[in-house]
Amino acid sequence: MSRHYLTEMVIHVTETLGDPDVSTAECDLCGLDGVFAVKHHPGRNHILMVTYDTDEIAMVNLLAPLKARGLHAQLIGIMETRAVGYRK
Repeated sequence: MSRHYLTEMVIHVTETLGDPDVSTAECDLCGLDGVFAVKHHPGRNHILMVTYDTDEIAMVNLLAPLKARGLHAQLIGIMETRAVGYRK
């Protein structure tokens, strides 16, 4: 058995996103296999917090749906990684 980890990553989007745009970006990211949650803080729509399974998706792949929409995004850093159990 091996440990199972979730990581919370901060993504910065250069463009200022309106509420509909940030909702669309969140939905796009949540549609990726291995992504468990996406959130932002009102008034800071250019910063997204993505919680993902490090075994299911590589962090660089988190940018794909944003770039597919023509957005300029970059990974800022990991806020937290936590063990959530074990896998066989």
